[in-house]
Amino acid sequence: MKLSYRHLTVDVPLRVLRRLKARMRFVRAAGGVVRDSEGNMLLIRRGNHWDLPKGKVEEGESVVQGALREVMEETGLKAAPGGFIVKTYHCYNLYGGWHLKQTFWYNMTVPEARPATTPQAEEGITEAVWVEPRVWRRRMRHSFGTMRIIARRLR
Repeated sequence: MKLSYRHLTVDVPLRVLRRLKARMRFVRAAGGVVRDSEGNMLLIRRGNHWDLPKGKVEEGESVVQGALREVMEETGLKAAPGGFIVKTYHCYNLYGGWHLKQTFWYNMTVPEARPATTPQAEEGITEAVWVEPRVWRRRMRHSFGTMRIIARRLR
């Protein structure tokens, strides 16, 4: 398994991941790589980084439902689910403690070309933009470690 913290990504044996999960607040999340009808790809800007829409899966919700809901909440887009991409892990220190976030990533599509987006300001999202795949890959390479994992998986 790969584990990320900020911009560092390392391979972590499963036994270590289990120990981390037992010692940190565990968060199950889901998100999406969204494409439009012309193949453009969605990016959001959260703080100073390009990112992808994702968030915590709610009680009674499947990871796919959570991913679709998070895309809708963070961008205003109603996307259709596609196939599973990868599961990532990352650690962060927030709200007075360490968290281990497990995120399930899915391909998603919207039926039109570059539909309008509505960035979720209360989540610190300042932009939700459509870019060509080569721009998307370049921005993902300079983002968080988990974003690089996703970009490599989608080559």
